[in-house]
Amino acid sequence: MLTRRLNRNRRGTATVELAVCLPMLVILTFGAIETTSLISLRQRLLTAAYEAVRTTSGPSQTSSAGVTAGTSILTARGVQGGTVTISPDPVTAETATGTEIAATVTAPFTTNSWMRPLVLGGVRDVTVTVTMVRQ
Repeated sequence: MLTRRLNRNRRGTATVELAVCLPMLVILTFGAIETTSLISLRQRLLTAAYEAVRTTSGPSQTSSAGVTAGTSILTARGVQGGTVTISPDPVTAETATGTEIAATVTAPFTTNSWMRPLVLGGVRDVTVTVTMVRQ
């Protein structure tokens, strides 16, 4: 008799535990998904910035060639709304060897995430900068 009473009480306890823990597990899961989406976007921007500055730092290259190279990488990687800027602007073919050239790539997180940011809603734009020396 005592065993049956304990089993009935235990069933109610399991329901309450599920009701308390399930929302936390869902938030943790979506938070992990959004975080990996943010890391992936940052890596795609880093690749585009590296390619832009590598192209621009080559001999007799200009900043427009770097912007074109960075933009083509953004397109190939599926980044929407990304912008590539080269500084100092403009870099001309006569820019001195040894000059530091930086490529900055920015993209909005909201349009490049597969779901509307729920947990990381404060992140709007992701910006990455890569610097190289002119060859």
